[in-house]
Amino acid sequence: MRRVLCFEVGLNHIKLFDIEETMYSTQIHTFLMVCDKGSFNKAATELYITPSAVLQQINSLEKRLDVKLLTRNRGGIELTPAGEYLKKEAMSWVHAGDAIMEEVRAIAERENHISIGTSLLEKCRLLYELWMLYSAKNDNVKINMVSIDTEHRIPARTDLVESINSGVSWMKKWEFFRICDVPFGFAAPERHPVSKKDRISISDLSGETVVCFRDEGTTVIADMFECMVSQGINLDIRDYPSDAILWGSGFKEQLLLVPMCWNDILPGMKLIPCEWDYCLPYGIFYRKNASETVRRFLGFIRKTYTEGNEQGIVPVLM
Repeated sequence: MRRVLCFEVGLNHIKLFDIEETMYSTQIHTFLMVCDKGSFNKAATELYITPSAVLQQINSLEKRLDVKLLTRNRGGIELTPAGEYLKKEAMSWVHAGDAIMEEVRAIAERENHISIGTSLLEKCRLLYELWMLYSAKNDNVKINMVSIDTEHRIPARTDLVESINSGVSWMKKWEFFRICDVPFGFAAPERHPVSKKDRISISDLSGETVVCFRDEGTTVIADMFECMVSQGINLDIRDYPSDAILWGSGFKEQLLLVPMCWNDILPGMKLIPCEWDYCLPYGIFYRKNASETVRRFLGFIRKTYTEGNEQGIVPVLM
């Protein structure tokens, strides 16, 4: 349906073209320039056309609307009441049109971009290498990195998050593509006796205190806690991992229960695998209303991990 705008000035009814046309109307643009500069000659100079071309466009606009918009005098031009009204309304259309076109461009730009959320925990351990493989044949698509804050608030514009799937609340609102399973181990400060081991059993930690992170999203965490308590391990249960704990534990002689994929975020500590079978899925979270650009990239990832493992081209997590 075409949106036609009308307004009334005195006894004259002025019918204007639909909003799509006004955004691009050369006649309206010229009319506003004449109003702004106060003369045909100055408007012509600004528009890089001749004064006669300006006059022709104004005459065409008046003929189209069937009203007189302005008169010329020695001082320049003088607007009629209809012209004054058109000037006022047309300026608002131009601003609205500019805003619409800016949003159209922004939407188109977002369609060719993929935003990946990152933090200390949600690092691009796999996505970066996968992106390098994908962009080699899809250089029209761009990638943005978006910071996830310390309170773990994910910006609305985020498309993908690479993470272990521990079932916390935000994860339940996203779709998940599993790539692999990640086992849990223990991080020990370099000066701790446990750090001398390359592999430990749960009984090796009897009597030790282990910092764990509370997580009610999965039974795996609860099962690990129960297993450790049964072996005489003291649990120091904290809320969701904070930067201070992860970065500071190496200096506080603390043992940490963490997924093995965190071996690159624990300075001064050695991450030791444990002789048990507790693990959680690791992969990529994506929004349920993901754009077609994002879905094509996910399709590439699925195909890569399906067909590429045997060829040795798939990025390796650990």
